[in-house]
Amino acid sequence: MRSPSHLLPSDPEILGQETKVPPAGMMASWTSKGLPNYQREKYAVVTLVDCRSLLDPVLPSNHAGFYHSAILNTHDVCEETLWELAKRSYTSFVNAMNCNKHFSDMSDLNYLMCKAIDNPGLTPSSSLRTALISVFEDPVFVDSGETDGEIGLEDFVGCASAHGVGPSLALFDTIRNGKLDCACIYPWPLHSREQIEGLVDHMKRILVEGCSSENQQTEP
Repeated sequence: MRSPSHLLPSDPEILGQETKVPPAGMMASWTSKGLPNYQREKYAVVTLVDCRSLLDPVLPSNHAGFYHSAILNTHDVCEETLWELAKRSYTSFVNAMNCNKHFSDMSDLNYLMCKAIDNPGLTPSSSLRTALISVFEDPVFVDSGETDGEIGLEDFVGCASAHGVGPSLALFDTIRNGKLDCACIYPWPLHSREQIEGLVDHMKRILVEGCSSENQQTEP
């Protein structure tokens, strides 16, 4: 499933996916349940960190292979603004990075994933879902050039699939010509296309409304 770039604004305030898209997903999931404003729900977000630049020797960013580690953070969500939740979730991510959890927790996460595969009952409704959303720490920047048109390339998308245990929604984001473009991957038939489309549409509304609200507050 694609979340087309023309549906999202190019304002830079909305482009920090690691700070704003996961909170929008958590808020959309929370509001979809129609819970009382005071009732909190716990959601997990997995952030994949490219470790090529952290290795010795350092590897170039285009070095073939999978060199990502994961940081798993959980957040209690209730009625709050996008920016409040974004600040809280981003602070948790930064603290985890500063504590080198993308390395120190690697063996623990691998162990838990293996246990979940062997014992699906350890996950909610035996769904093998270990997080609500997974995202990448750094988005990919792509600027379409004249060469694309010359070879007849109109569009492309890149993502990886994960079988077995994983999140309910994996986001592969790209900043394409200054706009946020996401490929949204989900497990089927555990989740239906209609269900995920509804969630993603709600996320986009939260992002757009949150961005508009922030802009209004900062205007003199």
